[in-house]
Amino acid sequence: IIQPPYRVCLAVATIKLATSAFVYLYNDETGELEVCEALQPLTRHTQLQGDCYQGQMVFTHAKLTVTLDFMPAQVKVVLDSQYLALHATLARQSQPLAICTPTGRRGWTFTQKEPLTAVSGHILVKGNSKFNADAVDTKPEQIDFTATTIANLDWTLGYMRHETNWFWSCINSYLPDRRHFALNLAMGVNETGVSENACWLDGHIYYLPSVMFVRDGLNLPANEQDDNAKTIDNTRQPWRIYHQNLGWSNVDIDLTFTPISVYKKTDNFGMLASIFEQWLGFYSGEIRIKDEVIKIDKVMGLAEDHFAKW
Repeated sequence: IIQPPYRVCLAVATIKLATSAFVYLYNDETGELEVCEALQPLTRHTQLQGDCYQGQMVFTHAKLTVTLDFMPAQVKVVLDSQYLALHATLARQSQPLAICTPTGRRGWTFTQKEPLTAVSGHILVKGNSKFNADAVDTKPEQIDFTATTIANLDWTLGYMRHETNWFWSCINSYLPDRRHFALNLAMGVNETGVSENACWLDGHIYYLPSVMFVRDGLNLPANEQDDNAKTIDNTRQPWRIYHQNLGWSNVDIDLTFTPISVYKKTDNFGMLASIFEQWLGFYSGEIRIKDEVIKIDKVMGLAEDHFAKW
């Protein structure tokens, strides 16, 4: 959810053996990031009902409580955490990206991505937040949503391979001509050749072909990667995301992502493990769709690098 100068990113995820949630607040002007996260065994204090059109997700923990209500026309979000509270009613648009594909011999994966716009709501930055550290008083700061507040939804579930790795790219912004632009790109999670890539201009979807993600340092020999992992992960070297056009596509994609801040979580429980990096940074480049050229210059967005063993 984006309401300048703040960005709120939140997630609830379960593999049945454990359920986790996180929220972080990022200030575009100061570059500060504040995180609250929680983990619970199995699906303790968690409710998962219905689907992304008629359903509800509830995660309750002493540090973080999240309720997501899904309806055909709206998504409602209520969140309370140590540093931040949020209430949002978000309007859905008519053209989501929704894909269901086979995975492995008997598995399947479903994903739905869509841009949203705010109907009502606010962010409440609590007095004990680092964002209020320099304030004369420590009263909560409330930032109300406006007609230009935007958000996006990523709903993914299924039976994936025991080891899964993916890269993901997300932009949600306004172009210089004030059109609402959203972008979703992914590599690695879908093995069928079906593309999970699309962009939206004022709610109209444009399907995009497959892309390659190139992240400097990740092409080291296997026996060197562990020794260099800390150095690699902490670099701010640009990533390149591009479509390798073989002549059949009328789309060209060539983007550079320059990371500036990261939410990272690493878990290793033997049979279960995860290396999760969600970077904030600036995108530059262009996307060419037939005669439409979308130029991007230092637009804030997300880029994710995730390895999971589940």
